[in-house]
Amino acid sequence: MNLDRQAAQIAKDFKQVVFIGAYAATLHGTTRSTRDIDIALATPKTDEALGKLGYQVYQERGKKIVRTPDGIKLDIFTKDVSGIPIREIFATAQTVQRAGATIKIICLEALLLAKLRAGRPQDNDDLKQLCKRRGRDIRWDLVESMAQGPIVVQLRQLVTALA
Repeated sequence: MNLDRQAAQIAKDFKQVVFIGAYAATLHGTTRSTRDIDIALATPKTDEALGKLGYQVYQERGKKIVRTPDGIKLDIFTKDVSGIPIREIFATAQTVQRAGATIKIICLEALLLAKLRAGRPQDNDDLKQLCKRRGRDIRWDLVESMAQGPIVVQLRQLVTALA
């Protein structure tokens, strides 16, 4: 599975999209692999619109599942990403070149906050890797514009311990 080609196709299909999950984390420096792609959309898509683009939409155990035409699971966020509003995700997104296409990925600061808030084992592993590899690159003013209080302190402590 070539995630770069998948991301390029998703960017072409959806136009206003930011990649936000493990795929974005790998572009920021983690080494974890993933079997799905997480995206933020500026404008939600109906199931019908997704179907017209070739995406499969169905229910599994009471949960809506979306798969790309190649069968990759796609998690779509349209309101916020771990409490960070979609408009802020788009405003701070970084542009990168992948598979001959320009795509947008969540900025490092929002990614760190999202991983910290999620708190799952794989998110904690990603967070530690990102703090070690990219801790000196963090724009703390941006972190503080997205979050306040204990979570900023917690992130600073983690970066200090690992960077």
